[in-house]
Amino acid sequence: MYESIFENLPGNPRWVGSFYERLVEDAVWDKAEFWKLHLALTEAGSASGSLKSINRELAWAVAKIQSRVLGVLAAHYNPNDIFVISNLAPDELCQFIERFDHAVLGVFSGEVPAESSYDLINPLIGVA
Repeated sequence: MYESIFENLPGNPRWVGSFYERLVEDAVWDKAEFWKLHLALTEAGSASGSLKSINRELAWAVAKIQSRVLGVLAAHYNPNDIFVISNLAPDELCQFIERFDHAVLGVFSGEVPAESSYDLINPLIGVA
């Protein structure tokens, strides 16, 4: 369950080509891979809403991905670092960061905002 989350961890047999692998290795925010990860995060958030706790392995994976993506974003915004996410305009990157942040928070809070709350829509979810 939530394979797209675990695929984004280095060492996973399906890591190559994942959102995080493309981000860290190629400095590309792969939209298709991001939306797969986002969908898995929102599904985990929706499922955790009815639980008193979440699976420790899932929590660790989400926290690790969040930490690593935040590190890459810090490098992107550091004028002294050569790392630059090359394929998104600044305003588009900010929208993706918002979607990532809210999806991660949803895993831990169990609260997932409606897709219609955003201008940037996950095409795998759509607006109901």
